[in-house]
Amino acid sequence: MTHVTDGSPVERARAALGRHSWREAFDLLSAEDEAGALAPADLVLLAQAAWWVGKLPMAIEVRERAFASAIAQHDGAVAARLAVTLARDHLFRNAYPVANAWLKRAQGLLDQVPENPGHGWLAAMQAFHDALVGDEHGALANATQALDIGRRHHDRDLETFAMAERGSALVSTGRVIEGLALVDEATVTAVSGEIEPDIAGGICCTGIETYSSIGEWTRAAEWTEAQDRWCRREGINGYPGMCRVFRSEIKRRRGDWLEAEAEARQASVELAGFVPAAVGTALYQVGEIRLRRGDLPGAEAALVEAHALGTDPEPAMSLLRLAEGKVEVAATGIRWALDGPVPTPTWRATPDTGPHRLPLLQAQVEIALAESDAMTARAAAEELGRIASEFPTGVPQAAAAAAMGAVEAAEGTLDDARRDLLLAASLYTAAEAPFETAIVRRGLADVHAAAGDADAAIVEARAALLVFERLGAVPEVHRTERLIATIEASLDASALDGSARGPLDGGLPRVVRTFVFTDIVDSTRLTELLGDEAWTRILRWHDQAVRAAVAEHGGQEIKETGDGFFLAFDDPDQAVDASVAIQRKLADLRREHAFAPEVRIGVHRAEASRTGLDYIGGGVNLAARIGMAASGSEILVSAATIVGSRRHDLPIERRSLSLKGIADPVEVAAVAWR
Repeated sequence: MTHVTDGSPVERARAALGRHSWREAFDLLSAEDEAGALAPADLVLLAQAAWWVGKLPMAIEVRERAFASAIAQHDGAVAARLAVTLARDHLFRNAYPVANAWLKRAQGLLDQVPENPGHGWLAAMQAFHDALVGDEHGALANATQALDIGRRHHDRDLETFAMAERGSALVSTGRVIEGLALVDEATVTAVSGEIEPDIAGGICCTGIETYSSIGEWTRAAEWTEAQDRWCRREGINGYPGMCRVFRSEIKRRRGDWLEAEAEARQASVELAGFVPAAVGTALYQVGEIRLRRGDLPGAEAALVEAHALGTDPEPAMSLLRLAEGKVEVAATGIRWALDGPVPTPTWRATPDTGPHRLPLLQAQVEIALAESDAMTARAAAEELGRIASEFPTGVPQAAAAAAMGAVEAAEGTLDDARRDLLLAASLYTAAEAPFETAIVRRGLADVHAAAGDADAAIVEARAALLVFERLGAVPEVHRTERLIATIEASLDASALDGSARGPLDGGLPRVVRTFVFTDIVDSTRLTELLGDEAWTRILRWHDQAVRAAVAEHGGQEIKETGDGFFLAFDDPDQAVDASVAIQRKLADLRREHAFAPEVRIGVHRAEASRTGLDYIGGGVNLAARIGMAASGSEILVSAATIVGSRRHDLPIERRSLSLKGIADPVEVAAVAWR
């Protein structure tokens, strides 16, 4: 290639721009501008070069000067195109009010002249804006208008950009096949070198984002690789940051977490002066990866930083709270993310559409099941099913099947759970999503164990464990190891008493137990107030007090539930006595040390299904709900527990409760234990 070595600095800069030597062009043009020798018409060139070398604030300042010059010269066409580009620049920095003002300025200028490509660019940028803020129907209408104008005026750049925006909007509205066809056509045009680099880069990003939003990770990866090749071939060094964001997402999905985090962190540096709005997306991915690896402080740091940059931190933030044992906080956070105001504009998926709600609903199912809120979990799973019907690609269908399978397992309908979880495992495997596949396989292990098929349970659990170990998913490794130990313990017990292995007659064994749920009141605020070290000591006192009372009264610790316990007793009187003992031990600690946490306790006697060492069913859910309804240091006992009690001297105060997820009022009594 021949480089221009003579001529004016502006001529040499034009030649440098033509061969994508952005830094050379920028140095030449900025020197001319500082010397006062740059003509107003050449400001557009300086702004272009500044943008490509990652100096967005300078690009905006220079474009504003170019706009003022065009207005002074009564060149409405140039001014309108600059106004549209300035709107894009401000969208890239999450400055939506400023972007809207520039779009309105462009509209005012274009209203005064006959239709020209500028009208199309205005409509195309409005479509881009609409997609970011969640107006998919507005995006579709504006992109369609832009496409029509581009075709009428034979503007290849405009036509291709509008085609990509229209395809993305069609996908967001559920017209998936039609939309993806347009996205593919636009993206192949972009990477072929037929259109301007800044337009081509935007089209590639739209295509990859569209495929990622519906879980088509394989095709998203193919277009990411194509975009990367295009950047290298064309000598374009501005878009690698965006390429890294997409590569990070694909690698995370495929299980290459260390590489994915490195890519995302590098992207956050490269994009800071280029597309600042995307920096938060990169940091969100860092947070997700750290959460899965069990680095909770690191995950929170990344998510908070992403949030500060304007990126919605959900659902990762609520899942982080769940991992910390703050189940109530997690449930509130994910509910607000789903049902609150339209979320922060996001580059991950058009807000409040099916693709945007899909990961939020997946998280809500997980959190609701941890909270024993079967009604909320089922409602979320059913909405996932509707989204999968609207977006009939592999990952939405896998997500819906996995969620429904988890709900069915909690409800004890094991055949249905097994069917849905097997479907989910197959679909996730086809999508090359090892983490999600392993989560489903562990769910299958639970179902097999509940049905008495310990051999099948061990196979699924060990398969999941291998994947979690390879990925470095430390929390999931520990959970799966505990599950395997439980299954193996049940096998040993079966061998000792001579019972048969394999499915139990009639499915899950049904038993009557008195279930107790304990929970520390206001634990989140106390943690912040006291600090981690002091709070850890208090938790140790609390755990010792609870376990001592349970052991004294013949109970069984089923599992920890965040800042509390799920307990079971054969006898209702033992359950009540243990609950009173817990409160009195904590009261003693309060007197001795001037402080101990308040604990609420719920007690309910019911029939439930036994699955290994755990229990599931509506009675368990009701016990958990009664516990959550208790106030500080209160013991609430259901009417069913009182009926089963042999004691008639129990001092109680009866009342009726309306409980979340329970249709009818529940009669309970508060035990006077002091």
